Amino acid sequence: MSLKDPHPVTGPCVWCGTDYRDPRHWVYQLSGDALADIDRAVHRVRDAGLNLEDVTPAQFDLPALAEDLRTMAEILHRGRGFVRLQGIDRARYSDDELGIILWGLGSHLGVVVSQSQRGDRLGHVQDRGEIGRYYGIGGPIEVHMDPVDVTGLMCLTPARHGGATPLMSSFAVHNAILAERPDLLPALYRGFHYGSETVIKSGQPPITEHRIPVFNFVDGEPDCFFLPAAIRGPKGEPRDRMPAMEQEAIAYLQAVAERPDMKIDMVIDPATVQFVNNRVILHARADYEDWPQPERKRHLLRMWLMMPDWPKRPPEVQMLRSTDRAGGGIAKATA
Repeated sequence: MSLKDPHPVTGPCVWCGTDYRDPRHWVYQLSGDALADIDRAVHRVRDAGLNLEDVTPAQFDLPALAEDLRTMAEILHRGRGFVRLQGIDRARYSDDELGIILWGLGSHLGVVVSQSQRGDRLGHVQDRGEIGRYYGIGGPIEVHMDPVDVTGLMCLTPARHGGATPLMSSFAVHNAILAERPDLLPALYRGFHYGSETVIKSGQPPITEHRIPVFNFVDGEPDCFFLPAAIRGPKGEPRDRMPAMEQEAIAYLQAVAERPDMKIDMVIDPATVQFVNNRVILHARADYEDWPQPERKRHLLRMWLMMPDWPKRPPEVQMLRSTDRAGGGIAKATA
């Protein structure tokens, strides 16, 4: 992508929400044979007393789903960039068993890596008042992506009302900005410096020395990196200290992404699984009303996957150093 010659991006990863209003075009309904394989795999792992990190694709064998998993991996990499699986009976499994299912499915797609300095490879998306990490707070969340190849989500407990996860094609947003406000693209191509508490605690400089482009290509493949909380920095530095053009570019990108015709408002029902390619998909979270009982609070499981077969992002378009398997993930704190 050239600053001198910007052009529309094309391909299956460029879509509008109006292209996917019919869930039949993007929801995969698990077959009876696939569900039976999943059930056997869960019992095999549970009865063997295996830790999640010791569970391999061979130990979570899914023969009835093997071909479909290969198709899903292709959709994530070179297709629309998201897949959704449903049909698992929430009442049949405990929370821990659903975690085994998410881990097992994800292990067939990529390499599970850590999400925080706790070293957790299976994170909990719940309102814990954990300021600084999107998945540890409640309420609405701004448009962003996760700094990893693929994010997997499984719902354990939905909110009382609301809490949908809008998805948007990053490069459909790019094309709209190109058509409407091309003067903002140089700031987005140039990108931003990033910082977070995770970066500081990892021993890196508090703010990246390099700028990371919002829109880019890596080995010819489209690549988006947009994490507003980290653009604001570890101390939540307000955007009004940034150049006006950069402030406007960020605001315009988010406004375009939130247009009704640009997004799919994905509602993740109990035991539904979603995988998203963060290189080509942006996401957000709608506001929600939680249950008053602590045990009924909205609760999702989250996993991060690095995809070893995808082009590796060079250091100049990464926020964190390679600290985990497959060159991604967050190193566990040593102190």
